[in-house]
Amino acid sequence: MVELYKQNYEDNKRIYRSVESKIREKLGTNVPINHVGSTAIKNMWGKNIIDVLIGVNSEYEMEEFSKQIKDLGFFPGNHSTGMIYRFFASTEKETKSGDIHIHLAYINSDRYRDFLILRNYLIENEKEAKDYSDFKRELISNRNIIRDDYKRLKSKYVTGLLNRARINCKTY
Repeated sequence: MVELYKQNYEDNKRIYRSVESKIREKLGTNVPINHVGSTAIKNMWGKNIIDVLIGVNSEYEMEEFSKQIKDLGFFPGNHSTGMIYRFFASTEKETKSGDIHIHLAYINSDRYRDFLILRNYLIENEKEAKDYSDFKRELISNRNIIRDDYKRLKSKYVTGLLNRARINCKTY
């Protein structure tokens, strides 16, 4: 079963800043770190998981940052795709409300840009953000939806949303 929450933007921003501060202590102040995902958008429903995007410039940084993120207590996840992208979670189990996800991606990669484009597009377009939030709520209105179905249907929706964002977003 999937649970969504009316996310508290101000609380999540505070949590993000605390996590960002700990990461900066490990990685340094010049590393690009961004709050992404639905908790970075006002008035969103979501799983209430803080998503943190960290930009890397080289293979060396990818390896070093990965080690540092593990030292902070994060667990590598299955979503990693080698040197292009690495995923870490605050728990080893299936993630839930209150967890933290760390995304390491090359700054010059589509993956990195897409995180920022989507976030900025949803901030700039309240109607799109509301439609996306409503879509997720509609998916879980059937209390028996399983996580894999939720993820698959949400992914399809996000693909269309991201395509619109790439065309229309002014900044990333």
